[in-house]
Amino acid sequence: MSDAPEGIVTYAYDHISEWYLQWVESQKSPRERYAKKLLEQLQPSPSILELGCGPGVPVLQLLLDQGAHVVANDISTKQIEMAKARFPGAELVAGDMTALTFEPESFHGAISFYTLFHLPRSKLKDMLTKIHGWLKPNGVFVFNLATIDEEEIHGEFLGYGMFWSSFDIDGNQALLKEIGFDLVQVEVLQAGDGQLEEDDADFGAEFMWVVARKKDSPTERNAVTVVEPGE
Repeated sequence: MSDAPEGIVTYAYDHISEWYLQWVESQKSPRERYAKKLLEQLQPSPSILELGCGPGVPVLQLLLDQGAHVVANDISTKQIEMAKARFPGAELVAGDMTALTFEPESFHGAISFYTLFHLPRSKLKDMLTKIHGWLKPNGVFVFNLATIDEEEIHGEFLGYGMFWSSFDIDGNQALLKEIGFDLVQVEVLQAGDGQLEEDDADFGAEFMWVVARKKDSPTERNAVTVVEPGE
């Protein structure tokens, strides 16, 4: 196993595949709600890029069931194999998201949950800039980020070593605006509504959930609705 962040993340998700599937199916999360927010803002049968699709449930399944044309990526080959077994007709791509290439303006929307904070934050701007470029004008991106201002976080996830990296809420918002996203909604929520047991992998975690839109022109601005913890 490589000691580089991508090696740590790949090794973990390759080896926790069955546990992760059970966990993701039982965990309360806003991910389905945000996937539906994306679909509500896009045309029928949209083209969507999903980064961090895992075993394909619940988000990839939801998107496909609603008629979306999805290109789904995950860094874990094992996770991609599990997704392909469920959705053999889906377009699935294994590998590091930072190495993906698509034509500009290829997608109406993009979606990424519990994934971007596994990148070293030094790579986050470049990754978000790529996503911005892959979106069509007025394309929508829904995703979540961590809220801790830490360059490197090493810990354990479902029994395996894991890597995380993050800016704080203000830093995340400033970065997104600098790249050219309008922040339509920002919501900061505790995992599991703060009701998780101490042995849950996300116990005590807080995430920033975002609906962002690629501006159609440099002068376009949308109001952002910010929901802080406890509100």
